[in-house]
Amino acid sequence: MPFVIDIDPVAVTLLGVPVRWYGLIVVVAASAAIWLARREGRRRGVPPQVAWDAAIWVGAAALAGGRLLYVLQNELGSLAAHPAHIAMVWMGGLSFYGGLIGALVALVVFSRRRGLPLLVVFDVAAPAAAAGQAIGHLGCLVGGDSYGIATDLPWAVIYRNPGAMAPLGVPLHPTQAYEAVLLALLFAGLWLGRERLGRIGDGAVAAAYLFGLATIRFGLFFLRDEPAVLVGLKTAQLIGLGIGALAVVLFIVARQARATSTPLTWEASRP
Repeated sequence: MPFVIDIDPVAVTLLGVPVRWYGLIVVVAASAAIWLARREGRRRGVPPQVAWDAAIWVGAAALAGGRLLYVLQNELGSLAAHPAHIAMVWMGGLSFYGGLIGALVALVVFSRRRGLPLLVVFDVAAPAAAAGQAIGHLGCLVGGDSYGIATDLPWAVIYRNPGAMAPLGVPLHPTQAYEAVLLALLFAGLWLGRERLGRIGDGAVAAAYLFGLATIRFGLFFLRDEPAVLVGLKTAQLIGLGIGALAVVLFIVARQARATSTPLTWEASRP
């Protein structure tokens, strides 16, 4: 029998501003990711303050990138009439890959400004990102965002609340739950295997994360209710192919960097 979700996406209203469950869960996800990044950073010799500063950069860039790509994909036509809508994140609409691309760009810029080895920074961030994304998808499940196609499987979900983003009364694949579980498994694999991956070279953990992420999302988007745009593939799947290719390149770079490695020093105090 399908699971029924009848939860108001708005958890509480404060001073007239609706606070959604999605936003609260994202705060929990970000907090967990920052804690993991700081812990792994200490193991890799990254000063705690550097990890915190990087988290601020990544958070802001991920939010901006996620919103920008979502608007370009889904709401570009409405911007002429309502230009300010692009900044209204609280109204929903964030692209997963837009956030990922924004975060990667932020890490590149941050590493260059601080004089930090980029591959090490990527490796520190990768497991934390997987954990944060796994938790964040639970927010999508509550609100009906990123819903799947109709199914008659016994573990389907049916949304009843009018505020949900998913169609009401239709048994759907709980793709948000699928992705949360698979990302949690990816995090576990990265966290438990990070020392072994590290022996391949700096950047190998990040490469494994990107490849795993691209593989998970490529497969799950066959169950997502979105139109195909090219050769039967959806936009996120095409982006995923690019992310997967980037992961392969990063893995090759990691192996080559290991073969020609030289001692690295931190210059965390550089502005």
